[in-house]
Amino acid sequence: MTPPAEARSRRPIARLLAAEAGLTYFLISLFLLIFVLYPLAEPRTITRYLLDGITLLVLISGAEAVSDRRRALFRCVVGLAALSFLLQLLTHSYLDRSILLLKHVSAMLFLIVVAGTVLSRVLRGGRITTHRIQGAVAVYLMLGLIWAGAYSLVFLCDPTSFDLGPSMEGMVDLEAIETKGMSRLIYFSFVTMTTVGYGDITPQSVVAGNLAILQALTGQIYLVVILARLVSLAVATSERE
Repeated sequence: MTPPAEARSRRPIARLLAAEAGLTYFLISLFLLIFVLYPLAEPRTITRYLLDGITLLVLISGAEAVSDRRRALFRCVVGLAALSFLLQLLTHSYLDRSILLLKHVSAMLFLIVVAGTVLSRVLRGGRITTHRIQGAVAVYLMLGLIWAGAYSLVFLCDPTSFDLGPSMEGMVDLEAIETKGMSRLIYFSFVTMTTVGYGDITPQSVVAGNLAILQALTGQIYLVVILARLVSLAVATSERE
């Protein structure tokens, strides 16, 4: 039975509202993940399971944030989210560098797809809304996590590529290296992207140094482009009204 035309017309609006609510939850969960759970996470403690819970919330809300887009894209995001979380759970029972590498790659791909989708929504024409601002902030946080994931891949392949400070010297426990190392690299990622550069963590290899330079450029270009676009949209809306 074909649904009425009125019901069909409401479906895109309902999907858009669900995506906007998902974006709000996604932004909140990103803040919790970056600024609360990762700095406090310790191997083999309850904080590790809390980290898993917030990570799951990030994956679910991120998939919901793109739910108003094409069905194939939504399936791709859900598949990457499921793969990333399964690999994270697998590290509790079987911890191996190859598993960690796959986990970071799948998480990065998930964040890249979600960030691209949200960014396209932020840059499109129309009014400046709260959710548009939330999307711009969420993309900035995702860029920080994406680069932290890239640094983690480099660090896992070559532990001498970064000097993470005295707290990481001589650490051989792979779970501790993953938990504390990721926390330190997230910190380094945002310090680099904001061009603060405290110098307490330093790249030691050519690849790590080039990634840091590229991230610093990306962070500054992103802020300039987003501010210019939002201001132009605000001016255009004001002129129309």
